[in-house]
Amino acid sequence: MAQKLLPSGHLLEMFMPYRSDEAKMIGVLKKAADFGFYKNVELGIFFDKENRKRVRAELEANGLNGTTFATPYVKDQKISLCDLDEGARKKAVALVKQLADYAAETGYSNFGVPSGDDPGPVFRGLAKCALAESMMEIAEYIKPLGMNLTIEPLDRYAFKKQLIGPMEENVVWFKAIHDACPNTFIHWDSAHEALAGIDLMHSIELASPFLGQFHLCDAIVDPKEPCFGDLHMDVARAPEWKTEGFLTPEVGAQILRKVASYDKPEGMKQVYVAVEVLGHPGDDLWLKENHARAFLKKCFELASMEA
Repeated sequence: MAQKLLPSGHLLEMFMPYRSDEAKMIGVLKKAADFGFYKNVELGIFFDKENRKRVRAELEANGLNGTTFATPYVKDQKISLCDLDEGARKKAVALVKQLADYAAETGYSNFGVPSGDDPGPVFRGLAKCALAESMMEIAEYIKPLGMNLTIEPLDRYAFKKQLIGPMEENVVWFKAIHDACPNTFIHWDSAHEALAGIDLMHSIELASPFLGQFHLCDAIVDPKEPCFGDLHMDVARAPEWKTEGFLTPEVGAQILRKVASYDKPEGMKQVYVAVEVLGHPGDDLWLKENHARAFLKKCFELASMEA
């Protein structure tokens, strides 16, 4: 295999009810680090300076890499990096830069941003130009901070209806950004590709030169089903490993093998894979984490790869 993949824990998503409780999230980080399984953790932004110091100390003490996403905070403000109104776009860029400063202080190395909603075919080209301008400005800003910028292509026509969608189109648009700013990468997600009806292996092949991190995420892809869509549903569990979605451990293993067959993108120190499931208020969140971790281990095992 061309590269070794390492396991990541998407703690922000699994422990989403704790997102605004920074003390609880630090407790989650400490407990997850004690498992000794995760080599990367995906967490939220910490707005308290002392908490940023605490998280950084935990990451360094446990030899963990850190990843974060500006996505929920940008959406909270109802602003977009692809806004055709220049003032509104600049407001989104300014917020993302502020979040990037916090992320750098916390010790994160990968910083993800959202594309924004698809404005429709008439304005799509202009929106993609606006997003490219935003991304290059942010990438240049975070380069001296020691961070890579990632963007996650979402489904454009099925569920999330975001600007950056079909991988065939996306990689053409993204190459120019990556050529100008080599610290930009694609965050690949299995659910969005499946919902878009894109062959997963072909999608990985297209994204491979830029694929800096990825998620194994299940989804029900039949629009006639009541739970259709990108709901970050729970994964299949032992011993049956059954799912109403598409993501069996065998499919997960196939994805791992395919990604690992390509060279690691230049400039990305390590490529990490996480299972993405959403925690809801009232859930047994640690049981959810246990199931996600067991699923990821099973995928590595079936792929004959050491986690």
